[in-house]
Amino acid sequence: MLSLASSSIKQMAIWVLFGLTLQACQNESSSAAEPVEADTALVQLDVLKSPTCMCCSGWVDHAQENGFTAQISHPADLNGAKLRLGIKPEYQSCHTAVSNEGYVFEGHIPAKLVQQFLANPPADALGLAVPGMPVGSPGMEVGDQFQAYDVLVLNKDGSSSLFAHVASPEEQY
Repeated sequence: MLSLASSSIKQMAIWVLFGLTLQACQNESSSAAEPVEADTALVQLDVLKSPTCMCCSGWVDHAQENGFTAQISHPADLNGAKLRLGIKPEYQSCHTAVSNEGYVFEGHIPAKLVQQFLANPPADALGLAVPGMPVGSPGMEVGDQFQAYDVLVLNKDGSSSLFAHVASPEEQY
């Protein structure tokens, strides 16, 4: 009987310590993390993708892990939707995200580059694109394989320019 009471006291003590630790972590994270979350927590991306594309889902997970929220839709004519948004065929990939401000993010763009773009969008920019599906880009991970790739600024006049060159997996995070 004594060992049962002793065991219950130990379990209760563990739960009390767990609760205090959890509360301390919440207090610490709410004061320290608020400014960081304020930058991206309100940024919702409307993601247009095929319902069967797993790499698109991988990219959505990457975006959500890095402070974005995602509303996903599966348009019947995905390529037509891309064209209506101003994304020419040569810049297209498998999915398109659209910010509240109307900027487009085509393909497997690292979330940190989307954040950089939104913090200071270039004049007359439509958004960013990673044409194709480079191996090793967010959502396209295949073991330790990596293919360097360019992130392009898409301009409203249909032209593009280099926004960033991603030469290694580490540069994506």
